Amino acid sequence: MHRNKAIVAIARRMLVSIWHILTKREPYHHFDEETIAYKMLIWSWTMDEKSRGGMTPQQFVKYGLLRLGVGQDLERIVKGGAPCRIAPPEEILVLKPELARDNISCVKD
Repeated sequence: MHRNKAIVAIARRMLVSIWHILTKREPYHHFDEETIAYKMLIWSWTMDEKSRGGMTPQQFVKYGLLRLGVGQDLERIVKGGAPCRIAPPEEILVLKPELARDNISCVKD
């Protein structure tokens, strides 16, 4: 196979995967919740507060997890060094009440 054909084939596979993840709003199933949270935390560090919607990085991580429907019980991330606390779901529901209206059950009973 020619080198360019291989690049196009790999790019197509990546785009199809990304399209499915975004349209179905499902997480990439090959990562665990903590890895997804850690990647979101790193991403939030590159953003300013306006881009994060006025949220702290810890709140942004929990908001992203709740939107994906994963990590409701996750309280901290222990990757990349020292443990890092993430916001509780109740804190995000106060900031983003639309999550509660979307029937996302994330508050512990």
